[in-house]
Amino acid sequence: MSDEKTSSPAFIRGLGVWDAAALVVGCVIGAGIFRLSDTVAQRTPTPGLFLLAWAVGGLLSLCGALCYAELATRFPKTGGDYIFLTQAYGRFWGFLFGWTKLFVERTGTVAILAFVFARHLEVVLGLPEQSAVKPVATGAIVLLTAANVLGLRFGKGIQNLFTLLKVGAIAMIIGVGLLAGKGSAANFVSHGPSGGFLTTAEALGLALIPVLWAFGGWTEAAYVAEEVKDPQRNLPKAIIGGLLGVTVLYMAVNAVYLYYLPLPTLRATDLVAAGTMDIIWPSIGGRLVAAMVMASTFGALNGYILTGGRILYALGKDHALFARMGRLSEKGRTPAPALILTGALAVLLVWTGTLDQLVTYSSVVVFVFYAMSGISVFLFRRRPDAPAATWRVWAYPVTPALFALLCLSFAANAAWGETKETLLGFAVAAVGAPLYLISKKLTSRAEPS
Repeated sequence: MSDEKTSSPAFIRGLGVWDAAALVVGCVIGAGIFRLSDTVAQRTPTPGLFLLAWAVGGLLSLCGALCYAELATRFPKTGGDYIFLTQAYGRFWGFLFGWTKLFVERTGTVAILAFVFARHLEVVLGLPEQSAVKPVATGAIVLLTAANVLGLRFGKGIQNLFTLLKVGAIAMIIGVGLLAGKGSAANFVSHGPSGGFLTTAEALGLALIPVLWAFGGWTEAAYVAEEVKDPQRNLPKAIIGGLLGVTVLYMAVNAVYLYYLPLPTLRATDLVAAGTMDIIWPSIGGRLVAAMVMASTFGALNGYILTGGRILYALGKDHALFARMGRLSEKGRTPAPALILTGALAVLLVWTGTLDQLVTYSSVVVFVFYAMSGISVFLFRRRPDAPAATWRVWAYPVTPALFALLCLSFAANAAWGETKETLLGFAVAAVGAPLYLISKKLTSRAEPS
């Protein structure tokens, strides 16, 4: 672990409970809820199972949030689950997670969000398709990286504003959809066979893949624990409260989608939010939704840039290979080198466009790490030397066991349906093993004899 000088700058505790909750909500709500419901509908045979998939996704995520709330109060350090895994299983597993999460899944997600933001900006401005996507996506990443380098107050301000905008946008779809009354309650009734238990379970498992992608981001507040005021008290409130709010919004907006689009129509509608709004407001609905997606992805992009730099910072504090990344700027007291590098990698992906699928593949691997974090709740409760938890998970031991089991089941189900892709994801994660050995050798050389 790299040495720290006592005079080195420290993080500013500038995030209140609402700021941390806005980070959770802002990172969870990206583009998925505006465009993934058709994929979920394609994998579910009945309206009831369609809605159940979203409810189960919220339950799984809530179980995880409860586990992370306890873990974050034990280890209120920058790095989130990187810290949990390192403390529970050793430096190798923390490094492997950090490599997979940051250099593949996180930077790829940032690139994709920037790309989606730029594409919807084209729609709002009426520009030809793909005419300015890459330059605009690059500009968004550079702008938000610079804002977060300058100081936490800038990143926090952007996050709070755009979280408010995206929540307002979804609430508008729900409210206007219900008040317009142009849909049909008959769309909630099943008109065909649902299949046996195994068929239904398999359909639900496949539907959970896009659902859990849409719920992704509830772990983000744990990455900034050192910047949260009174983290032992405020982190559980932010993580759990933020996710509960998102789950309510997701269930309600999907019910509105189904109210206006029968399941067969929903399956064939690529942009479900736009399709719904076109029925309510035929003249402006599509462009209005494009503006909503643009604002939503911009806010999520800011959140993932903010927290992504903290993951690399935590790696740099512990591992010699990334030692230069484990530094804070003197003026802004942000992990400026880590933020700049992660932004540069994301820009590279925007221009190469080679890792879109890899992000999906690596997500399965990340869920294995999530399961390990859930299991670590048991490990820390049995260790007398573990830091005390000021908040404990509800319904222990059921909740962490259910979370770990569901994460592993999700990974296994995805591997069964997309074996080659999943193996590729694990292969990318395995690249971290030789990198860890290199970092370990660098550390041993730097240590005095």
